[in-house]
Amino acid sequence: MLPLKYPRVWLGLGWLLLILVMAGSVVPVIVVKGFSAADKLVHGGSYLILVTWFAGLYRRQRHVFIALALFALGLVLEVIQGQLPYRGFDPFDLLANAVGILLGLILAQSVLVAWCQRLEGLFLTANSSS
Repeated sequence: MLPLKYPRVWLGLGWLLLILVMAGSVVPVIVVKGFSAADKLVHGGSYLILVTWFAGLYRRQRHVFIALALFALGLVLEVIQGQLPYRGFDPFDLLANAVGILLGLILAQSVLVAWCQRLEGLFLTANSSS
């Protein structure tokens, strides 16, 4: 993990995001027939946020592991959905998750490198100059 002033807060918020994604994956939803672009955007956006969040807490060497772990989570959640009478397995959800993860990795490796550390630095600098 990167040296952070509030690592428990950042990790706690990250775990809260994970719990929200997991809960959202197993609760009943209104089923819409056919391809739902909005659903795929929610999948991709959720996993983009997750990978970007956790990549901001860890060194670059851990980013691929984070991405693979999140893809595995998405796969497990899809399998669980396939077992639920009110949900179903959708390979396009997995694809949307993967696209979100890939875009999140690109952001985490470029413009959002160590975003969490930088954000703490901004707050600490702002508080010390007050």
